[in-house]
Amino acid sequence: MHLFQKAPIFNIKNLLILAILLRVIWACLVPVVPVSDSFLYDVFAQSIATGNGYAFPNGDITVYWPVGTSAIYAIIYKIFGISFLPIVVFNIVIGTLIVWLTYAIAQRYLNNNVALIAAFLVALWPILIQFTTILASEIIFIFLILSAIYVWGCKQLSPILRAIIWGALICVATYVRPTAQFIFLFLPILDWLANKDRRAAIQSFCIAAITAALLFSPWVYRNHQVFGEFVLVSANGGVNLWMGNNPNSNGGYNDLTDLPFKNEVTRDNYFKKEAIDFIVHNPLSYAKLALKRALITYKAETIGIVWNGYLEKHFTKPILIGMKLISSIFWWLVLVFAGIGVYKLLKERRLAPFNALFAVAAFFFVFPILTVAQDRYHLPINPFLAIFAAYTLQSMLSNYNLIRAK
Repeated sequence: MHLFQKAPIFNIKNLLILAILLRVIWACLVPVVPVSDSFLYDVFAQSIATGNGYAFPNGDITVYWPVGTSAIYAIIYKIFGISFLPIVVFNIVIGTLIVWLTYAIAQRYLNNNVALIAAFLVALWPILIQFTTILASEIIFIFLILSAIYVWGCKQLSPILRAIIWGALICVATYVRPTAQFIFLFLPILDWLANKDRRAAIQSFCIAAITAALLFSPWVYRNHQVFGEFVLVSANGGVNLWMGNNPNSNGGYNDLTDLPFKNEVTRDNYFKKEAIDFIVHNPLSYAKLALKRALITYKAETIGIVWNGYLEKHFTKPILIGMKLISSIFWWLVLVFAGIGVYKLLKERRLAPFNALFAVAAFFFVFPILTVAQDRYHLPINPFLAIFAAYTLQSMLSNYNLIRAK
């Protein structure tokens, strides 16, 4: 049943227009003022674009942060010149594509009604709009993950071409955020479970892995030449794990111990060892910290206000609190409806437990709880939550229409 046959204006074309308009309006009202990580993305992007490599302004070569986001911005700077405007336009484009990808994936696995509601939620989602004027990895990463899932499930493409494309997309996503590397295993395993074809799943994995290996090799070579060690993407995985798991940790960001290290790679290896030792010898403390990390990651959605540096300079504290509250209320509502949606989907057996929607969302849900927490770390699951929440809302609308029809 088409829930919106009496409202033909509620279609994907108009929802995409809505998404663009909301993001353009936000961009016109809130200029880009980089703070925190955003400032560094800009610094590194300018360094790459001007031919100085991935380095600090003083010339020190780095591999601490993943290079992907800065490299993408550097390409934009190289083509259009060093200005925030092209990046804002880029963010509007990929923000709108996230709306379409959410729609397309929901339509594939569920139905058009759910897809439209999910797209509507993503188009309106405050934090996804706020990131239009933030230099950050979040919406780039979401776009790449959704693109990979869309291509992976696109049966119109040949299996080989499909594996090459989704492998390349996950590789680029890993350059943006290394957590994506685990998806290389996830998708073939899900293929195997869904289609019972082990040979096809292994073939898909091998082709994707070879594609990724070719794309990773220049960066791995660079890192080995500079630091003398194998580094796939970045040297901050051990540091992040330590931040969330040490005797003085609160589960979130921690300042590093002021110790001398040969370079960023040896520092990362040191903190990784420290974190693992802490986890192994303090399982109860690790469990308690996991609960703290869950709370930090999922209690609110405020980073879109905090990282828009312009807002703090031009608005009073009560207004900023109000903005954060609006963002968080939207987040809480979607989270509740999504939880109901997951329950209904499993109970009604509309989706198998190993469906890509559940599996990928579950992975990104659990990862910050096990490692280190920040509220922005939950953003990759937002489109999935929109789909689950949309299923609940569709059921409610269907029941309402049935009652009215009696």
